Amino acid sequence: MSRFALLLAWDGRAFAGWWRQAGRRTVAGELDAAFARLGEAQAAAVGASRTDAGVHARGQLAHVDLVRAWDPAELVRRLDAQLPSDLACHGAARVDPAWHAVHGVRRKTYRYLVDAAARRDPALAGRAWRPPGRLDRDLLQAAAALVPGTRTWQAFVRRGDHRSDTRCQLISCRWRERAGVLACDLAADAFIYRLARSLVGGMVLVARGGCSLDHWRAALDGASSPAATQQAPAHGLCLERVVHRQPPVWSRP
Repeated sequence: MSRFALLLAWDGRAFAGWWRQAGRRTVAGELDAAFARLGEAQAAAVGASRTDAGVHARGQLAHVDLVRAWDPAELVRRLDAQLPSDLACHGAARVDPAWHAVHGVRRKTYRYLVDAAARRDPALAGRAWRPPGRLDRDLLQAAAALVPGTRTWQAFVRRGDHRSDTRCQLISCRWRERAGVLACDLAADAFIYRLARSLVGGMVLVARGGCSLDHWRAALDGASSPAATQQAPAHGLCLERVVHRQPPVWSRP
């Protein structure tokens, strides 16, 4: 058996998330089927992030054990040819058998898009959230400035998160705007279940006047607060990059 790292991208609109689910179309399930067509029926890729249904990715990191000692560039070509049009393999690398896509993660970066232009752009309908009302940009930036830090994120723990330790470090949280489209980049050493969407939802709620910065501070400090109740829709979120302690040296076609 040989272990390979994979660099993957997909449009999440037609996927029920990353992880395998019986009777539902998932990213991991499509990879399993593609590998089976390549004669690797036992392959089961492990992803660094278990993204939700509807979430996109440009830089998912995964590993897979294969019977054949593939040339990495050939593996990219052959695998990509077997994948559907909304899922792509952008790189492969042979790695040590102990290399693990999850356990070696140092940082993940997600980007969330908000359509705040005066007129909605239909081309962004599956890529950006268009919340109702006006967004106060100063309040949005003030809310973002309070996010970085290491916390248990107690107020943001959602039903379905079964981990015992919810502590993680939000390294940075920044909003930028271009032509009325707001982009929030969130980088962390890990994300609890739906944390990125919950943080964006809370910041937007503050910027719309639905709650105050004091409510937001309370939520970040772990108190029950209306600022922690809103989750941004999945379709505005994209996994941009995963930084590993042992970065693969990618081969591409």
